[in-house]
Amino acid sequence: MKNLPHAETIARVCSGILFAVWLFSGVLSADTKSDLADTYAKGINAILFFTSEDVISSGRYSFDNSDTTLDTHFIPFTHQFTSDSPFYNFYLNGSIGFSKFEEVVTLTDTLKITTYAAKIGGGIRVKIANDTDLMIGTSYLYSCADSTFRSTPPLIGDLKTILNGTKTHHTYGLSSSLGYHPAIRGYHPYARAGIRYFKTDIDAPYTTISETTSTLSKFKVGVIMPPLATVYDLPLKMEFYGAAVFLGGDMDDVLGFDHFFVAGTTAHLGASSLVSWVDEVTFDINVVKGENFDGFNFGLGVSF
Repeated sequence: MKNLPHAETIARVCSGILFAVWLFSGVLSADTKSDLADTYAKGINAILFFTSEDVISSGRYSFDNSDTTLDTHFIPFTHQFTSDSPFYNFYLNGSIGFSKFEEVVTLTDTLKITTYAAKIGGGIRVKIANDTDLMIGTSYLYSCADSTFRSTPPLIGDLKTILNGTKTHHTYGLSSSLGYHPAIRGYHPYARAGIRYFKTDIDAPYTTISETTSTLSKFKVGVIMPPLATVYDLPLKMEFYGAAVFLGGDMDDVLGFDHFFVAGTTAHLGASSLVSWVDEVTFDINVVKGENFDGFNFGLGVSF
């Protein structure tokens, strides 16, 4: 049997054995409550990945179960600080947005989770050779997840406490990546490989785990074309790219898959002549394909 994604795991736990235990006994054991709370906490934190990972952009995802959907909406931003040295500079990045998750368990039972998240990060970019750089950074993600499990009969007691309510989480990350980006007759091909480690603190009723840890490895290749046209005298460039993303740790265990692929295109509109503090505005469209899910996505971004 293949691994279930977090949505089906949570739903089956809620509507299956544990739900029956609640109906017939009226009381959940301490171990049962802890197991359910741990599974639910990991599921919510897995959703945070989709709310903060800019490689997949905003959009809609569907899992193998057609009754499971996830909509994400967020805006990423970056800023490269100027430096007196030709060998390094500091950078700032982050994102802000929200996601809506829905799992239709039965005709009368539905799980909904709305997550709001804001990420801020930064680091240093070092030139280690011609057209080659190394980036090392850290990040912090604040998230607030509001969950509702509607069922017939309505949940009461400990199950209601675990599956309903608002929970906040704090995620800390470390990242490094190596990039190669030459310029060839106005074209800018590139390749970048990186790894990110992140840890999320868990503070929820009945959980026995205090944190989840995961790794994300990413390899991306693409090319930025020379300016193709102007839009209101603003230069427009197109970028085409593909990426492979590999998951490890708790994220892999909860989602039920360990990799997915992305292919897309980005429009870069230079805006500095219009707004001095904005370098460019980007519009991205991509498709995502994994073992248990797929999505078609779009999103706006800002570099300043």
